[in-house]
Amino acid sequence: MSFVIAVDGPAASGKGTVAQRLAEIYGLPYLDTGLLYRAVGVSLIEDGLSLDDPEAATAAAQLMSLAQLETMDL
Repeated sequence: MSFVIAVDGPAASGKGTVAQRLAEIYGLPYLDTGLLYRAVGVSLIEDGLSLDDPEAATAAAQLMSLAQLETMDL
C-alpha cells in the first residue's frame, strides 16, 4: 500500500520543512512542489512558451528529471 502526504498552508509557514521531516521519519520520497513549479516556469520561458499554456507546462514537468531540479538555480 502506498500513500501521499500533502502539507498545505500559507507561504513561508514552514510547510517544506515539515514535509521534509515527515518524509525522513516515514522513509518516503519528498518532492518540493514549489521548486517544481519554478523549474517548469523557467523551462517554459527558456523555450519561448506561454506560462498560460497548461499542456506545455504539463509536458515540461513530465520531461523534467530529478537531476535537473537539483542543479537549477531558482
